[in-house]
Amino acid sequence: MSQVPTYFEADVRLDRNSPVPLYHQIAQPIEELILSGQLTPGTRLEDELSMARRLNVSRPTARRALQQLGDHGLLVRRRGVGTQVAPTRVHRPNALSTIFDQMKADGHKPSTEVLSYGASPANQEVSAKLEVAPGTNVTTIRRLRMIDRQPAGLMFDMIRSSIAPAATALERDSFESALAERGVVVTMARQAVSARKASGPEAQLLRIPASSTVLSIQNVSYDESGKIAAYGEYLFRADRFALKNTLFAH
Repeated sequence: MSQVPTYFEADVRLDRNSPVPLYHQIAQPIEELILSGQLTPGTRLEDELSMARRLNVSRPTARRALQQLGDHGLLVRRRGVGTQVAPTRVHRPNALSTIFDQMKADGHKPSTEVLSYGASPANQEVSAKLEVAPGTNVTTIRRLRMIDRQPAGLMFDMIRSSIAPAATALERDSFESALAERGVVVTMARQAVSARKASGPEAQLLRIPASSTVLSIQNVSYDESGKIAAYGEYLFRADRFALKNTLFAH
């Protein structure tokens, strides 16, 4: 009697006469199964060698298919376990909603650990970012954001000490909500989004392999008067977070 495999084997139909690369033909149906929820987080997939043999393709082709899914944040490779469907990512819409609140709306349980909290006079670089006079007392805050008790993001914020939320407030609520308790209402934010490699200490805190690609966001928040309320630099695990945009034609 043949042994039932303990991993998922995708039912892939390859068209070898198609201009679409074979690796993409392999990755596409698997991606659809993951995004539709038919393949749940933690599901094990066959390795590249098994896939190459079963589909009669080269091993580099199978490897590239799995790599494409990994680059999209849909698969993760774990030592001793193999390739698995990645944990569900938080999808943040392009709107002025906090990451903390979006996690809750998506059914996740967010939590925050304040790693450091301190104040010092602003140097030229900090004063330029916050548009305050050099020497102004500025509080810097580093936080670790968790989703369902798993590290998801590193948050670094600079804010005038006169309006800085207490560390205890930041551990129980979003940065914007904690600011509102201080009478500061954020009405607009400008963001620059990019990707970069995580440093060793960053990777250790996020529990990802060194030099993993992370989503980097520079965030400038403005209050009701149009004044800069805070400057932030945030790093997120690519397998736990995604930014969604809706575009309209003019």
